[in-house]
Order: sequence, then structure tokens, then C-alpha cells
Amino acid sequence: MEDKEKYKDFLAETLAVYNIPTCFVLTWRYDVPTDSIVVVTHGGKKISHKRGTEATVKLSEEDISGFLPKRELYWCEKLNQRISIEELIKK
Repeated sequence: MEDKEKYKDFLAETLAVYNIPTCFVLTWRYDVPTDSIVVVTHGGKKISHKRGTEATVKLSEEDISGFLPKRELYWCEKLNQRISIEELIKK
């Protein structure tokens, strides 16, 4: 546990670069061979970050929190079910 205390500032830098709130961090660790922090979010994304570098990927809210966006569903008579507007337009 004492090892994690050493890298708290490195973790804070990583979370700031990727705009990840601490409440959505599932787990993290310091990777010695690559000298980087590996973070896993509640959305299931695994990010490896080296100190001083910029973000390599853009994370969506779904990637970070794991919550699906709320979509309004419309009734489709042909399919006899509710579907999203994107699926309705495709058909």
C-alpha cells in the first residue's frame, strides 16, 4: 500500500489529462517496466499514461462512467416495438 502513496500525484496528473473524476476509477497501478500509470474506469476503458505526455485517446462519458446515454424511444408500427430515432431513420 505504501507504493501507491508515492504515485498519488502521478495519478492526479493522469486523471486531469483524461478528465476522469476519481469516483469513476475502478482501479489503478504503477507499471514499473514502462514507467507509466495504468487506470481502469467504470466504463471498462484501460488507459496507460506516461508522465508529461498528452492524452492519446478521447474518452466519452460512457467510457468513463459506464452509464449508457438516455435516448428517447419511439413506437414503430412495422416492428411493433419501441426503437431509437437513429434506428427509425435507418429503416
